[in-house]
Amino acid sequence: MGMDSPLACSNRGVGFDAIEWPSSVFRDFPQRFGATERVRRYSEKNLGSWGKEFLQSEGYKNLTEPVLLSKQPCAILLPNFITEEHAKEMINKATPKLRSQRFHDQPDTRTSWGTVLWGNEEASFGTVKKSEELVRAARSDGLEVKRYRVNEKYNSHHDYFSSPQSQMKDDRIATYLIYLQSAEEGGETFFPWAGGKEKIDPKTGWPYRPLDYNRECDPEAQPESAVKVAVPTGSAVLFYNTLPNGEVDPYSQHGSCPVKVGEKWTATVWTRGRDRFDPADRWKTAEILNMCK
Repeated sequence: MGMDSPLACSNRGVGFDAIEWPSSVFRDFPQRFGATERVRRYSEKNLGSWGKEFLQSEGYKNLTEPVLLSKQPCAILLPNFITEEHAKEMINKATPKLRSQRFHDQPDTRTSWGTVLWGNEEASFGTVKKSEELVRAARSDGLEVKRYRVNEKYNSHHDYFSSPQSQMKDDRIATYLIYLQSAEEGGETFFPWAGGKEKIDPKTGWPYRPLDYNRECDPEAQPESAVKVAVPTGSAVLFYNTLPNGEVDPYSQHGSCPVKVGEKWTATVWTRGRDRFDPADRWKTAEILNMCK
């Protein structure tokens, strides 16, 4: 399914055709898309300079349909996933519990501060349950709130624990990165190997090509197919760590770019199946997964 093809959308909420889109959304691609076609895929690199304008527009604020970011990894933008009121409440509940998240052996890999609201549905306003239901997960690892201040970031990494030498059948299948507060500048979520074209080392499960982790958010240092998205407050990025055949997806490597201005707050939900190698495991039947086929 190419970029010019309309994606299948759910029948809930406001559809693309019901939204009054600003004319500037189509300014850079008038011949390719036409003024009447609704663009259903977004990434800063692929859709040009109007990306931020699109995400700050009135049309986006009313949008409830998911937007495809990448087919491999399967990454989907979920507009208005939670209310700004609930986002502020989660920030308030997490603030007094924040602790440094630096790794002792790699202190510059992750420089955020965070806390986990373990299985607390009241504190998350049902966000954990909502996340599990959308991907038909068996369970999740609760909800973790992170705060990033200026220059704080998280180098690209995988969310699963399995490796070529050690396989976990109930490993994480999908991750939600929910933006409780977007940074004024910087703090994007990025997928360096989006597109699934980079060769993977079967011994390590990582791409052969190394990344400069100090510059991986710089456009000139990123792989050509990298996807980077500045997610608005209240929206979420859902991406799959696991392929439908049960194998982990090495292209799900992702990270958080350094914040340049302001603060960024996120809530993360890691969902799991029962047995990712079981063809009957229910997460494989989730409707949202069809967007990446």
